[in-house]
Amino acid sequence: ADSLRFEGHGFTYARLKLLAVSQLRAAVALVVTSEGRGGGEGSLLPLPAAATVEAHDHHLKVSQYTGRIHLYVCVPGKDLRPRPLFENFRSEELDRTSPSLDTKNEVAQQLFVKKNPAYWEATKTFIKEWNDLRPVEQKKLLGKPLQLPLDLELYHLKETINHGCGGLLKGGSKRRVTPLTEICRPLPENAVWKKITLYRGSAKEKEYFQAWTLNNIPLCKLCQTPCSGRIAKKPEFFEDLFCNLSCFQEFRLRTSQRFLREALFQIERGICTVCKLNCHRLVECIRPLSIERRREYVVKMAPKFVNSRKLLDRLVNEPTEGNAWHADHVVPVYKGGGECRLENMRTLCVACHYNVTAAQRAERHITRVRAKDQLRSVMKELRGNETAKVNDVEQPVCGNGTKEDDLFINVPGSGYFPPNENDQPQ
Repeated sequence: ADSLRFEGHGFTYARLKLLAVSQLRAAVALVVTSEGRGGGEGSLLPLPAAATVEAHDHHLKVSQYTGRIHLYVCVPGKDLRPRPLFENFRSEELDRTSPSLDTKNEVAQQLFVKKNPAYWEATKTFIKEWNDLRPVEQKKLLGKPLQLPLDLELYHLKETINHGCGGLLKGGSKRRVTPLTEICRPLPENAVWKKITLYRGSAKEKEYFQAWTLNNIPLCKLCQTPCSGRIAKKPEFFEDLFCNLSCFQEFRLRTSQRFLREALFQIERGICTVCKLNCHRLVECIRPLSIERRREYVVKMAPKFVNSRKLLDRLVNEPTEGNAWHADHVVPVYKGGGECRLENMRTLCVACHYNVTAAQRAERHITRVRAKDQLRSVMKELRGNETAKVNDVEQPVCGNGTKEDDLFINVPGSGYFPPNENDQPQ
């Protein structure tokens, strides 16, 4: 194939491949020059003057690969979508008071941001709001040109079929996980359940039930839409039974507490959202130590554990992740936060989780007491109304409040009744 020659050209197939590779390298170098070094001479587009750009026209994007902040602009009536300015920087670079930067290009890009008040103010506000977001929320916004405020960007994100804003199940749920018999959507009319066997991914064969249409097309285990993957009809792993990765993740998150905890760790890395204790690092540090030194280290680095001897002893005797931090529901399960997504989960060290659980327990106790008092007052009021009705019925005695004349019949000509003056002779 390498000796193949094309008509009218003196290039072999190998030569064409070398040319393609060289062109690709040149394109990559151009992108690196324009992005990695913060613009400057490598910028592909002229930068608009800050005076001509309004504050609401600024867009900023955080790279999901490098964490660098990229500047965009979208002028109404001119740009159909946010246009890159090929200026980027790290957030910590703006905090430097002296220009002790690595390269001249970084100095130039920092001067560009600080010399333009509109860009400078928007960037400072963006960094502040970005740092106030939870890691779960930051992950949802990575790689997207964003406008301020960021809370509005989170609100406008597309909701899933089953979950709304905040990762809560629509309508709420007081169950931690969804039963397997209720997780998937109803079976279509032209489909039947089939037993599927997976032969790869584990040493032992596993069998699952999956819906298939009468035309021999497999359906997703969650949304019951056709699976069009390359190995959809011959699945090797459990995720092959779903139409896409989103359905697989939602299925796992709603049916497996372990998967939910692992997914949360990949984002928050075991750092408590309340006291900011790095529980993962704490476990890694005390694991090789003796029990005595473990206790000393935990007391020094995590003094909150001293308040609960039971939690401290459990962590010292068995230094595992589960004894250091827990995956907690932001909206509690008893308030409808069950069967949720990662947006409703947070990392708490066991000490903070103990305090949060105690506060919730006290809140539920107060709620129950108030409900009992309210029920007691309502029952008392109902009893009072029934007693009043009974008294009203018993008050009228036979004959009371009636005219005595109404009880007698006037018989004309009777000697018991004197003649009435108004009576006319017949």
